[in-house]
Amino acid sequence: MNSPTNKLLVCGSINIDLVVRTPHLPTLGQTLTAHCLREIPGGKGANQAVAAARLGANVQLLGAVGSDGFGALLATHLQSESIDTQWIRRKPGPSGTAIVTVDDQGENAIMVIPGANGLLSPEDIDQAESAIQEASWVMTQLEIPIPTVERLIQLCKKHGTKIILNTAPAPTALPDALYHVDLLCPNQTETAALLNCPPPTTIEQATDAAKVLLERGAQRAVITLGHLGAVAAQILPSSRRETRWIEPFNVKAVDTVAAGDAFLGALATQLADEVALMEACRFASAAAAYAVTVPGAQPSLPTLSQVRAILTH
Repeated sequence: MNSPTNKLLVCGSINIDLVVRTPHLPTLGQTLTAHCLREIPGGKGANQAVAAARLGANVQLLGAVGSDGFGALLATHLQSESIDTQWIRRKPGPSGTAIVTVDDQGENAIMVIPGANGLLSPEDIDQAESAIQEASWVMTQLEIPIPTVERLIQLCKKHGTKIILNTAPAPTALPDALYHVDLLCPNQTETAALLNCPPPTTIEQATDAAKVLLERGAQRAVITLGHLGAVAAQILPSSRRETRWIEPFNVKAVDTVAAGDAFLGALATQLADEVALMEACRFASAAAAYAVTVPGAQPSLPTLSQVRAILTH
């Protein structure tokens, strides 16, 4: 269990996922009778906050929900996960919503409406400056406006608070200032978008890409590679660069949704508890391995005992 002084502040999106199960994906103009509809809390910011909280982190979430009924539902759910929601802002209009259609073959089609997430502003970040100053680490993603992320990074630098940037969803262009973070964590697709190159499909390619991310300003870079594990790189105090392949755990995957969020939440939890990067990445890899064995996003995010079971298996 992490010390209460090791606070983790997650700044990011909060969504309601409306998941519709259908016999097959509808074609243009077709009306289908669906099997069922489920309302599931989601959004990368909320997922990563829940992932960290279930592992014992002291988590605050900075984000926005709408003035609709989903806004209150989402805030209540986050509180039930022992997340401090005092920095969640209510915005006029709808909450962030993802409409997900999944057919009987497991294929899906997704539409995302940013809603309140798109209204989270630099001014909202300024109002939470005390939380940024008190945090051990801050973690954010790109499902909120880029200027808001830029302001968050500025305040982290002002107060010496370390920050993780998860470059999801894949950016069309990333401002130079956003590379200058304490840890940059893209997946293969996002790495390709950042570096304007094919997605790395080997350990060697990912290692080379991680080194480029360090050259662009990141102090640490972790590239997640799905079933291949991950590659981590960092600049040591001696200015020497260290890179390492983080081997994957051998599990039977049934659903890869939120595996990346499980990895990020676990990684941030370990770093907030002052665990060394490479050891933290192995713990995060175990969390992601558990997540792919359980269907769904937040339902798949593990507890500390479940991660330890993967580590010792």
